[in-house]
This record gives sequence, C-alpha cells and structure tokens, in this order.
Amino acid sequence: GLWADAPLAELFAEGPSEPPTDPVLKRLFPDAYGDPEGAPADAQEAAEERAHAAEFRRYTENDLRAGKRENALAVIHSLNELSQAGEGGAVLKLSPQESRRWLGALNDLRLAIGSRLDITGEDDADDLYTLPDEDPRKPMVMAYLWLGGLQETLVSTLLP
Repeated sequence: GLWADAPLAELFAEGPSEPPTDPVLKRLFPDAYGDPEGAPADAQEAAEERAHAAEFRRYTENDLRAGKRENALAVIHSLNELSQAGEGGAVLKLSPQESRRWLGALNDLRLAIGSRLDITGEDDADDLYTLPDEDPRKPMVMAYLWLGGLQETLVSTLLP
C-alpha cells in the first residue's frame, strides 16, 4: 500500500522471525538466544529462548542481511576497479574501512563453504589437509583454505 512506498518504511520493516532452513543461511544468521550445542533445561525455557530469538531476528535480520550485502558489493567494486588496470597486474589498495568490509565478506564466504563441507570446529578443518586430490570436495577445500590465508594476511595489515 501507500505506507510501503514511504521513504521511512524501511525503518519499520520487520524481518523473518523463523531461522532459515538452509544450513549456510543458518550459519550466517544464527539464533541470538540459546546454545546451539546444548539443550535448554526444560520445555518452558526452550519456548522462552525460541520467543526471544524470534523477536530478535524479526528486528535485526534485515539489517544483518543489508550489511552482508554491502560487504560483498564492496569486494566486487574493489575487484572491478582492479580489472580496469590493464596488463601488467594491479595492486589492491584498501582503506581500513574497505579492509573491514573485505574481512566481513571473506568471513561470510568461509562460513558458507565451511557449512557445505560440514566444518563445525577446528578438528574438522584439520582433516581437510589430508583429503586426496580425487575427493570431489577438494576444490571447495582449497578455496576455504585460501580464503583463510587471505583473511589472516588482511588482519595482519590492520594490526598496529
């Protein structure tokens, strides 16, 4: 209706209250309440946790999604500028703010790939180093490890 077209409508837009079903999206947008590893003490506590998580998600997920989208677009924009450099290679120069956006996007990429590879902890990641080349997961594993190295390098440039 008319209200949906108002300039301030986004300020009052509510997001979803249920967690996503896709494992990658669950990892990128986890519930804010409750321990995913542990069960609540009783049914009432579980119901309260679900209600709090639904309320929190309803008012924050749209902003979280927008932030993740902005981070990804910042990475794409930086790479597009590099492609204009011509032959001879290019040097990527990032401001501290751009670096933080890159870190956010790289983290999301690693979470997404890690979710598809069923990586839940450090022990799972250690097993990736010994995968045989013929394993169909190997290309995703290589991307996961490379993105981790890129993250570490970027973090080290931000340290004083």
